[in-house]
Amino acid sequence: MSEGPLAHAVRVASEQAYVDGLSEGRREAWERASGARPEPASKRLLVHLSHSIERAVMSGPREDPTVVVALFQQLRFFDREREVYARMAQAGMHVVVAFADGGVHDVPDGVHLVVLDPDEPLASEWSVVALGSGAGAFLVATDQYARDPRERGEAGRVFLGRWGYARAQAGTELARLRFALGDRLPASVRRTVDELLGSSMPTGGDPAASAGTTGEAWATTSLNHMIDRLLSARAGTRELRSQLADAQRAAAARAAAAVDPASGLPTAEALDRFAGPAGPETLPVGVALFDLPGLDGSVVHDDDRAAWFAAHQVAAAMTQPLGPVDAALRLSEREFALVVPGASDRHLAGLCDRVGERLALASQGWPGIALAGRVAFAVTRTRPLPLADLRAALAHLPEEPGDAGPVDAGRNPAGDRIVVAATGREGIGPRPSPEPSAAARHRGPDDVAPRPRPAANGGGIDDPVAPPPDAHAPPPRPAPAPPPSRPRPYLDASSTGPHPVTGEAAADPRAAAQEALRRLVQGDRGADYDVFADRHRDNGGHPG
Repeated sequence: MSEGPLAHAVRVASEQAYVDGLSEGRREAWERASGARPEPASKRLLVHLSHSIERAVMSGPREDPTVVVALFQQLRFFDREREVYARMAQAGMHVVVAFADGGVHDVPDGVHLVVLDPDEPLASEWSVVALGSGAGAFLVATDQYARDPRERGEAGRVFLGRWGYARAQAGTELARLRFALGDRLPASVRRTVDELLGSSMPTGGDPAASAGTTGEAWATTSLNHMIDRLLSARAGTRELRSQLADAQRAAAARAAAAVDPASGLPTAEALDRFAGPAGPETLPVGVALFDLPGLDGSVVHDDDRAAWFAAHQVAAAMTQPLGPVDAALRLSEREFALVVPGASDRHLAGLCDRVGERLALASQGWPGIALAGRVAFAVTRTRPLPLADLRAALAHLPEEPGDAGPVDAGRNPAGDRIVVAATGREGIGPRPSPEPSAAARHRGPDDVAPRPRPAANGGGIDDPVAPPPDAHAPPPRPAPAPPPSRPRPYLDASSTGPHPVTGEAAADPRAAAQEALRRLVQGDRGADYDVFADRHRDNGGHPG
């Protein structure tokens, strides 16, 4: 499928943002690689970072001397890593572990124990520092005594930390711990640390927070990027689970909502499921607001049949590209909305393009109503959905925008980026006149013959709503007209009311609408038409 104008604009903007980020993010990447800028981190992330440093120390070439200092807040956290630090000591490394719970604990042979005062600053740290004669790594984080609501239990504890693989910065962190622990370190460890620091500390005017060599900075920056991607993937998994649960709620909400009798679409009542407060786990929802002025024109007001048929054309154009979780709604006489849970900007723009193409094609035929207008769309976590902001953004284009391209309408107060564009003007062939003649205004679908075209399967009619070359010629088999007096305004009727002709209850108005369209295309009058014609014939009227 060819790329539409809205999807193209979103893709180009995304690609440009990535290229710009490669250069503009240089300073940020350097600050992260040097460990000079602390960042929020959950305990889950710190566990993985600690394990990566421990694995690097144990798996890399053995260097003598190598010093490893780790601060633990409680013994139960050390018990999970006891075997790792025991093997480090057996390999000849100088290993120091410190506990902040104020107790003296049993540690493996060769591991030096330090007891921290619960009131000293080090008691709030989660630190793992390793330094050898040619390499270094560090993780230093401070407990913020807060929780990340997206994580469960202990894994949601929030820290503010720095980490990296620059030997110079690892030496700086080791020096800080050396002075903070002081005489609590064994004399042999203090001498080894002093010797290492003498050979690793920056000299002259080198900054203490240096990111190290170019290779060290590249490696740390690459690992930062991989961590960001993994965190993003994990967040996407959470959102996918939310989307699957939302699918069930969406089906229930659409089944319970009132249905517009003209189009067969749910009304704004279906949006109630998005009325809850927004939270960290709130699923992003794509929302597109279509404003079609043609549905509020004189043709619609003067001819109920035209209004009924045009509403079904809009409903068909909007629902065809949607997925099982998505919904199309009718909000007012001329306003329709798409609600797409879990959508990206690019996916939502592509849907709007495809809807616009179908609206343009649906405009080319009876009843001569131009189904063109404007669309404003955004991806949001705001609850309730920001329909008022989308309506306000439509003011960036006139009601008759012509072929205007996408317009960046800026951000709403919640920070959602809104895009506005003309829609329904990308179709093939001439556009219908916005004000048809009086004869055309009162002409029904039984006055229009479908134009024969070779279909994709080798026969039949490919475009049943296209304008025929002999529009004034009577068809061989007239199609039924829809009931002339549908309840108006469209919100006044429910989905379970009686049939306006037979008096029978309608089980599913959308199914009835699809059956009516099938009859219009195939020229089948149906039983409803006969009952309707007999009643008007008895009264001296015409069924049309």
